[in-house]
Amino acid sequence: MTATASAHPQPRKQTVRPSLWRVLASKYVDLLICGFIAWVICSTFAWHSLWTSLTLFLWVGEWFWCRDRLNPTAGEYCLGIRYLTSSSSQVVADIQVINAKLRLNGFILTAGVVDLTLAFLFLCGWTFLGKAVLFGLDFGPPLSLLYWVLSGFLFFLCSSHLLCGSKNALWSVPLVHAWFMADFLKSLGVWTELFQSDLFFTSWMSAQVIHMAKFQSPLLLGLFGLWSLFVFGVVFFSRKLFVN
Repeated sequence: MTATASAHPQPRKQTVRPSLWRVLASKYVDLLICGFIAWVICSTFAWHSLWTSLTLFLWVGEWFWCRDRLNPTAGEYCLGIRYLTSSSSQVVADIQVINAKLRLNGFILTAGVVDLTLAFLFLCGWTFLGKAVLFGLDFGPPLSLLYWVLSGFLFFLCSSHLLCGSKNALWSVPLVHAWFMADFLKSLGVWTELFQSDLFFTSWMSAQVIHMAKFQSPLLLGLFGLWSLFVFGVVFFSRKLFVN
């Protein structure tokens, strides 16, 4: 009589699911990207009053287009939620791809999302302000346009390294934030003086926004300094999570 050993099925490994905050952050990134595209269009054709409507139109359009094709939205891809909306033939491969992103903690994700916000704000800076300041020297177009575009690109680089879990974030993020902290500290007096001038703002900006900018400019620059210190701490204490 042959004894047969009964095979015990292995317990299925629980799939890691994204948290609610990660999902909300992906929606915010989608809205942020759509808002930036809408702002570029509105600035080109002087449709500033239609910016909110166009942003919502692009946001909803992206959501329907991606769901219809079972593709991740831009925000879901950046935050590593790709497998939730993939077709069945791609689920296994997608889970393997995003595991590294799912290991990123909330501090890294927050730093990446906020730096992405700063990137888009800097890229649109030339449409808000008529000049720029670099280490105490103010200048206007076309150099100011170059300043805003390059600044936005640098913060976009920081955000991409953070959200991808790249080891490049260990040098790029501290370097960029330290550069801007030194620049703003050196140029604080010039920035404050320019913010007090009505000619510093573009003609389409509302009086309420100009009034707030005049009195809150030192606070905004101080908040940027505190944010940079926070990012330094995130990169240092979470350095073992950067694996790419």
